[in-house]
Amino acid sequence: MSFYDLMSMSLGNLWRRKLRTILTVLGVLIGTTSIVAMLSLAFGMKQQMMEQYESMGSVTQINVSPGGGMDSDSSGSQTDTSTMLTESNMEMFQGMEHVKSVSPQLTFDGTMKSGRYSGYANMIGVDQSMLDSQELDKGEVPKAGNSGTLQVLGGNQLLTGFGYVQGDEYVDYYSTGELPPIDLMTQIHQLQVYNDAAESETVDQTASTDASTEDSSGDGDSDSAGDDAAAQPAEDNSMLNFRIKITGIMAGGLEEYNNYSQSLLVNLDDLKSYLTKNFGKGKIPGQPKPNGKPLNEWVYTTIVVEVDQADNVEDVMKSIQDMGFFANSNKELIDSAQKSLQIVELVLGGIGMVAFLVAAIGIANTMMMSTYERTKEIGVMKVLGCDMRDIQKLFLAEAGFIGLIGGIVGLLLSCGVSSLINHFSAGMEGIGGNISLIPWWLALAAVAFSTLMGMVAGYFPARRAMKLSPLAAIHTE
Repeated sequence: MSFYDLMSMSLGNLWRRKLRTILTVLGVLIGTTSIVAMLSLAFGMKQQMMEQYESMGSVTQINVSPGGGMDSDSSGSQTDTSTMLTESNMEMFQGMEHVKSVSPQLTFDGTMKSGRYSGYANMIGVDQSMLDSQELDKGEVPKAGNSGTLQVLGGNQLLTGFGYVQGDEYVDYYSTGELPPIDLMTQIHQLQVYNDAAESETVDQTASTDASTEDSSGDGDSDSAGDDAAAQPAEDNSMLNFRIKITGIMAGGLEEYNNYSQSLLVNLDDLKSYLTKNFGKGKIPGQPKPNGKPLNEWVYTTIVVEVDQADNVEDVMKSIQDMGFFANSNKELIDSAQKSLQIVELVLGGIGMVAFLVAAIGIANTMMMSTYERTKEIGVMKVLGCDMRDIQKLFLAEAGFIGLIGGIVGLLLSCGVSSLINHFSAGMEGIGGNISLIPWWLALAAVAFSTLMGMVAGYFPARRAMKLSPLAAIHTE
């Protein structure tokens, strides 16, 4: 029997029993739709999670922070530079295996003011390449070489942090739902940053004054006037003012959070020049002074280590941690979340498989009934010399066609259901993309699996048809 004859006879036999075939195909259709729709939800959740983590930083990046347990002197200043994020330690990271690049960051937390409004903002000095890679909602990326007023890039959620005190209440975006009437790009702003360098100088001054006063008094009494002079610095320099000009706002809605949503990004070299010019050596906030003396190199807040492949992130991160530094990456969070999503996929897939199992039982029942109804026809085919394997192939082809047709129609229905889910969930809060996703390989796998399940379900009825006695089959009424 040729392949064409096998296919035409199989379709003809199915068409002769239209109602039974349609009902069996309907079972396969429901099973296919169930499992594809369930898995599409799991895949959509996974894609949204990946996009969220990628917006917070690459999965191949490691964020390195200063290590703990460092020695300090009497004023509280750190004296051990081995676990500080110095330029020399940065070069050490660069020489590690699997490390592509190392990018330092210098961060200052402060408060911006505009009229009666004030808001938190952290200014981060980054490489110019990071500034150039940002997508903008408006304005332009600040260019390197501005050592006067700092030109910065504002985060997409920067304005949500502004508010004012009215009576006993704090009025802001989260309490009113409205952004403050501030145009960030039309004026020069001041960012007030707490000056920890001034505090350490006051501690040193107080300690030295107390010691000299005690030495000058033979009976241990101290000069109260000297104490008062030491406790109150001649000038209040606990706050530093940075002059900044916002040249652009990052792209993204008010609900789209990333690592820099409420930050001000500035060129790192410009920031260092500004700090040196305006505050002078030894008075730059955030720069430690071991033994009371400033270092001859910059100490950074964070160092971002870019690894060549995501598979190597864990090994590189462990090596950095063994050196005494703190290190973390988004890959840790992604791996943990993916394990949870795998459980969700198994549960949703299991629910769909129940419907598929019921469909497979329906196919087996249909094909078994077909062998009983066509017993005499099978006997005639054997008497006329039809090969036993051709009879088996005929029944397997009929079962396979039921699975194939049900799989294709079920896949089309799944695509429709997926589109409806995405349409109605598009306006929901916290959903930034498609919540249901059907990858091409899932579509192919669903059709192939339904066809295979049909043939498996039809195997035993086909074996029975092949083993029927020709004479007994002919005499069957």
